Amino acid sequence: MATKRKPYIREMNSDWWRKLPYYRFYMLRELTAVPAIWFSILLIYGLSALKQGEASFACFVQFLANPIVLLINVVALMAALLQTTTWFTLAPKVVRLSECCAYRAKIALWGITGLATIILLFLAL
Repeated sequence: MATKRKPYIREMNSDWWRKLPYYRFYMLRELTAVPAIWFSILLIYGLSALKQGEASFACFVQFLANPIVLLINVVALMAALLQTTTWFTLAPKVVRLSECCAYRAKIALWGITGLATIILLFLAL
């Protein structure tokens, strides 16, 4: 049975995310996927260069020394830190810990991250 009424269609502007700070931060978090993709492609390229031999890997290292690539990698690092911070803030809420335990969980997560970083740096050097 057809109705004569028009269906309600809510208007959605293209700048909907600019209205509230929460939405702006949401869009910033979503935008961090782009540097993550860059870093993934860079790692695949590096592994491919490593597999092809010493000359190819030397060319890859020279590519990494480019100031523009360094800047993009710093942006990728900041994006990864933003994602890590928001994830570590969200994790205790998902488990529904009390506020005291949530703080301890965040500290523990950062501690584990720091320890893993130190171990990886030690192994790399």
